[in-house]
Amino acid sequence: MKHMKQLLVFLLGILSLAPTAKAQPDSILLDPKVNIEMLLPTLDSMFEIAKTVNPILKQELAAQRANQWNVAYTRWIWAQNISMFYNYSLGSLPFFAYTDPTQPLNTGLVQVKQGFRAGVTVSLSVFDIMGQQGRINEAKEKVILQKYKRDAEAMELKRKLAQFYSDMVGYDRIYRGRNEDYLMQLVSCQIAEKEYREGVIHMADYARQKNVLSTAEAAYHDAFRLYLGSLKQFEVELGVPLHTIMIKQKKN
Repeated sequence: MKHMKQLLVFLLGILSLAPTAKAQPDSILLDPKVNIEMLLPTLDSMFEIAKTVNPILKQELAAQRANQWNVAYTRWIWAQNISMFYNYSLGSLPFFAYTDPTQPLNTGLVQVKQGFRAGVTVSLSVFDIMGQQGRINEAKEKVILQKYKRDAEAMELKRKLAQFYSDMVGYDRIYRGRNEDYLMQLVSCQIAEKEYREGVIHMADYARQKNVLSTAEAAYHDAFRLYLGSLKQFEVELGVPLHTIMIKQKKN
């Protein structure tokens, strides 16, 4: 008896250390007893999630920001024709210095042999001056155009999500209906088998019930295939796994 107790304690210890099986994340989504509409947030909420992760919308937003920076750059592009210099040079450099204004102009001419020199150079063409506002307006229009492109892409994303969501919900209803039909036919077939073994019904009746069960099973598997495909298609368009945004179900 003592050895039996020790063996029992040992087996219980082994079982406690054994890894427990965990349900797959998508298992509840594939449960035919659960309505998928009750598991997921609203379509508008999922659209907001999709907008934050959609790579095309991210590209459009980055392009829009780049165009906004281009507007700021274009406003100051005329300044590239203005330059400042500061150096030390040797040689004769005549320039006019302020002297007595009552004296002749050439009396203010001074010759500098060497020294530090600084100045500003401005070179603006008529094209730069007249075309500056046009270039700014063009850059602004590119920002607006990029915003429209992003809005159009967001509308297309919302349209696809609505379409795929409708398909997924529709196939889920068919899948749940086919599952109920299959289970009912399975019970009916089990009853028919029992009655056939007891001699209540003939072989032809039992065979007919088996055919009905096979048809119901095939319809169930076909509905599951269509539902699973629509679920994966919606998940790809959404951009995140569905099990990560599921609403937690209350335990009965």
